[in-house]
Amino acid sequence: MSTRKITNFIDKDQVKKDLAYSLADLSTAMMQQASLYVHYGVLASQAAKQVDDFELLLDLGKSKIYRKLRDSYAAAGEKVAVATLDKEVDCDPVVISLRLALNEAKQVEAVARTAVDAFRQRKDMLIQHGSTEREEMRGELSLRAKSVAQEGVQAMGSRVAARLAGASS
Repeated sequence: MSTRKITNFIDKDQVKKDLAYSLADLSTAMMQQASLYVHYGVLASQAAKQVDDFELLLDLGKSKIYRKLRDSYAAAGEKVAVATLDKEVDCDPVVISLRLALNEAKQVEAVARTAVDAFRQRKDMLIQHGSTEREEMRGELSLRAKSVAQEGVQAMGSRVAARLAGASS
């Protein structure tokens, strides 16, 4: 019944590469974040659609098999309970293969959702690293300003001492 093939939208090795970033090049990682998030969001959406499609195929397959079984029992003049028909439908090889395909599609969707969640976490980490970097830069600037001020005071002290030494001679 199902001739559709499950598409695995997420390449786990590529996700690992895309999630990685260097603290030395934080700006590039921040610039790429939105596009990567959108890319993996689209893949997750495609995976969700694939699940919906397989759920529809399963419903259609079960309906066709149910009708076929019901008609064959009616043609034979046999009365059969709905529960019995349901069990026969559930045991049909086509239904079983469709359920297995649906389960695989759900697994692909779960991986895609996990990738999107990982990019949400990456964004949070980038924000935190950016904040830390700004604080470090402020500290460095503050230390540099103090150092420059001290150098200025020392230079001024040296000039005053030189003038005083020149005035007393």
